[in-house]
Amino acid sequence: MEILKAILIDDELKSRDNLRQLLFSYCPNIEIIGEAGSAHEALKLIKDLNPDLLFLDIEMGEVSGFDLLKLLSGQQNFEVIFVTAFDKYGIQAVKACAIDYLLKPINILELSIAVEKAKIQINPKKENRRLKELIANIDRKHDEQRIAIPLADKIEFLSIDNIIRLEAEGNYTHFYLENKKQYLVCKTLKEYQELLENHHFIRTHQSHLINFRKIAAYVKTDGGYIAMEDGSQAPISRQKRDEVLRRIMK
Repeated sequence: MEILKAILIDDELKSRDNLRQLLFSYCPNIEIIGEAGSAHEALKLIKDLNPDLLFLDIEMGEVSGFDLLKLLSGQQNFEVIFVTAFDKYGIQAVKACAIDYLLKPINILELSIAVEKAKIQINPKKENRRLKELIANIDRKHDEQRIAIPLADKIEFLSIDNIIRLEAEGNYTHFYLENKKQYLVCKTLKEYQELLENHHFIRTHQSHLINFRKIAAYVKTDGGYIAMEDGSQAPISRQKRDEVLRRIMK
């Protein structure tokens, strides 16, 4: 389930409390990463936390929700669901390109529908970020290139040159990095083999893909295996032995 990071912006604490409870109970894919009681508070939060979604009140004293969006013009990488007690702002909300417009008291069904709309809009943007990273790699030097891996709560960008090896576990893949960090990703090893083969990675075994630049030694005993720079070992299957030895001799 793709998690959307949201900020609640409303000058009434009671309204924020109510919305927070509704989201917690009925929208499990929403993670509330911050709350603001004014547009000025929200401005800093948005810049610091980079949310996917704003639940934004309109009337908030001197600086309205519409004013806040104007202040953020040019750096709006999020979607907006307006939440207000007044129905006179509907047309303006549409003109502001909001995902949806909810009237207080909030209807649970309307809230769920609005969140679903947001998900449909936001998830492709996250995919686009992966694509932009791929395109950016074209202009990067080899040791600066990165790969995007989807985790439960975020997309992590890893430097390809820092990856020691990958190991399969069913439909999951373990990433082992130079800094001893490890990641478990819900994608098969085959998918990453296709991405990394042109970056000095080689499949030594059905379950192992290694960075050839991080090999410490080829050990001939015990059937033969690769010792990696981090102290780990990667087995060599009988089918892959000739190919691996050929690469080592080169």
